[in-house]
Amino acid sequence: MNSQDGQERSAALREARDIVAEQLEQLRALAEHERQEIATLAAALRQAERELDEVTLQYRTAVQRRRSGAEPLNRRMTELREQCDALSRDVDARRSGLRQIELLIRQIEMSSSALSNTGTGATSDPWALALRSQVIHGREEERMRLAREVHDGPAQVLANSLMLLETCYSLAQQQTGEHAEKLAVMIGRLRDATREGLSEVRRFIANLRPGQVAERGLVEALRDYLRAYGNTYNVPVVFEADAAPRQADEVEIVLYRIVQEALQNAHKYARGSPITVRLAYRSDTITLSVRDEGPGFDPREVARRAGKSNWGLTSMRERAELIGARLTVASRPGYGTEVTVVLPLEQTG
Repeated sequence: MNSQDGQERSAALREARDIVAEQLEQLRALAEHERQEIATLAAALRQAERELDEVTLQYRTAVQRRRSGAEPLNRRMTELREQCDALSRDVDARRSGLRQIELLIRQIEMSSSALSNTGTGATSDPWALALRSQVIHGREEERMRLAREVHDGPAQVLANSLMLLETCYSLAQQQTGEHAEKLAVMIGRLRDATREGLSEVRRFIANLRPGQVAERGLVEALRDYLRAYGNTYNVPVVFEADAAPRQADEVEIVLYRIVQEALQNAHKYARGSPITVRLAYRSDTITLSVRDEGPGFDPREVARRAGKSNWGLTSMRERAELIGARLTVASRPGYGTEVTVVLPLEQTG
């Protein structure tokens, strides 16, 4: 009787596992389809943004030179802005939906693990994994919300101010006299400062966005970010990465954000110094390291300080802990700084 009961339970578990496996296959196919759709929309958004930049430049030139074609260009700018906003909202909505699907996949995978009786330790606790995922994705949602608000608020104000300053500068240059020359110089300085401020805000918005980690994977997203970082700040950046399968979405997001934070610290304290980023995969660990050849610092002195001076390091450590990784910082004055993250990979089977 006991043997028969055991066989029935075993058959029921096998059937349950088959049902779960079928659901996972369908959801993974759906998630992949959404990734492809997001990639297509994101490419269209980038194209529209490039065209908007070109038309904006043409419009400013037309205004400065008082050409008759300024008004059609202004209308085209308005159309392109609306198109970019619509595409951005669509991309954001689809990314949000994809994250929900991926969270559901994760939850079903945890249920499948429970049915198979695999996975041990704290990182296998379904509740802990679900909470970790929700925290990480919640942070990403907040960053996206902030990016939209900055884009629709301060960025637009600065862009409009810059256009007005371009016009004022052009008019001031056409005037004569000592006061007119001084006015042109002051407006020129204000214009340049506004342009730099707008560039900084746009970089801030770009850093808030997820960098297509979900669609393209950690390695490709990092490759794009590091290329853009090197070009923006004129810094030599070396990137070395092992070929490896995709990791959980929240793991890749956290590692991507840690690289961003480390490079922002390098820009702040090691300006112009060469940077090397390495991503090494082994069967049991992922190791990420970010090294700059800057002036370095005394970690013990930083640890003694309070407030925002060590906010970057604290933020990186908190992110690493969310995925069960260990973050260390090695530095000393005159020898650069290296941030290392070691993430143990759970062994199943």
